[in-house]
Amino acid sequence: MNAYVVGPDRTILPDLIRAFALIGIVLVNVALFAYPPETGYLAGGYRTDADRTAEFVVTAFFALKSYALFSFMFGAGLGFQMAAAERAGASFANRYRRRMIGLFVIGAAHAAFLFSGDILMIYAILGSILYAFRNAQPTRLIRVGVAVMVLQALIILAIAGLVALGETYAPEEMPDPETVSASTKQALAAFRDGGFWDASAFRSMIAVSTVMGGLLIQGFGAFAYFLFGLAAVKTGLINQPAARLWTLARRGLLVGVPLNLAGAALFMSAEVQMSSTTLLALAMITAAGPFSAFGYAGLIAKLAETPPGPVRRFIARGGSATLTAYLLQSLILSLVFSNYGLDLYAELGAAACIGVALATGAASIVATSLWRSAFQRGPMEMLLRRFTYRGDGKTAPNS
Repeated sequence: MNAYVVGPDRTILPDLIRAFALIGIVLVNVALFAYPPETGYLAGGYRTDADRTAEFVVTAFFALKSYALFSFMFGAGLGFQMAAAERAGASFANRYRRRMIGLFVIGAAHAAFLFSGDILMIYAILGSILYAFRNAQPTRLIRVGVAVMVLQALIILAIAGLVALGETYAPEEMPDPETVSASTKQALAAFRDGGFWDASAFRSMIAVSTVMGGLLIQGFGAFAYFLFGLAAVKTGLINQPAARLWTLARRGLLVGVPLNLAGAALFMSAEVQMSSTTLLALAMITAAGPFSAFGYAGLIAKLAETPPGPVRRFIARGGSATLTAYLLQSLILSLVFSNYGLDLYAELGAAACIGVALATGAASIVATSLWRSAFQRGPMEMLLRRFTYRGDGKTAPNS
C-alpha cells in the first residue's frame, strides 16, 4: 500500500520542508555526537582549513534555521491534529495531552540512550503551552510570535552582556581555552573509553541542564515558530505553495544571509564555546533566523508549485515520518562516534564529521521514504499515535 498521497487538500510542501529541516538538523547536531558538548569542535575538530570552512558553512546556513523550520512544522502539526480530531468527532484535549506526554517520554529515552541534545522534551513542554493558543486568530499568533522572537534575541544579548562583564571584571572565573574541564573529561571517558551504559549515564546526568539551557537559548524562538506554523495552517498557507507570501519570504534571504554570514564569522572567531563572542554571534543568528528560515521555506514552496516528480515525491515521503528519521539519525551517529560503535569520538575533524552527518541525513530520508512506501506511517509515528488515541475507541483519518 503506497499511503503517501498528495492532492488539492494536501500538497507536497509540508513534507519537503520537514525533509530539508531534517538534513540541516543532523549537520548541526553532529558536533555534539563527535565532541564534548562544552567544547564542540574547539576540542580538536579544527585541524585544517577545510574543517573551519565546513563548520562556517553549517553555522551560517543551518544553525538555528533547520530547527526553526522543524519547529514551524511542529506548530503546523497542531493545526493538522485539530482538524483530524474535529473530523473524527473526538476530544482533542485528551488526544493532545497524551501526545505531549508520549513525546516527552520518547524524548527522555532519546536523551538517555542516544543523544543528550534531545529537542523532543522541549517540544513537549512548549507544545503544552501552545495548546492555549489553539483558537487564536492568525494575526494574533503572528504578533505574539514576533514578540517572542524579539524576546529570545534580547535574552541571548543579556546573557552575552553578563558573560562580557565576567570576562572583564572576573576573568579568573571564566573558562580557559587551555584547561580541560571536569565535564569534558567525563564526556571523553564516557564516549571514548566507556561502554553503552557509561555513555547513557553521562547523557542522563546532563539531561536536565541540557533541557534548561535549550529552553533558555532556543525555547522562546522555537515557541515563536510553533505559533507561525499554526497560523500557516489556519490561513491555509501551508498548502498553497504558489501564494504570494512565499514570494515575499524568499526576499527575506537578502537580509538573512548577510546577517548569518556575519554571525557565523563572529562565532568562528571565539576561543571558547561559552563566551560573550559566541553569545553575541548567536544573537545575530537568532535575529537573522526568521528571514533565512522563511526564505528557505519560500524556495521549497517554489519547488512544490508544480506537480511532483518521482524524486520530489520520494524526498517528501521521507519527510512525512520526521520522528522516525530524527531518532534514526541519532541511532546512526551514536554508533559511529561512541566507543561501543565505531569509536570515532573526538577522532575526526569537523569536515569529516559533517560529511558523516550529511550521509546520515540522506540515509534517514531514504530509509523512512522506503518504509512509507509500504506503510501508512513511520514506526515511531505508529507508536506515538497508538498512545495518543488510546481510549478513543477509534482513530482519526490520516493527518
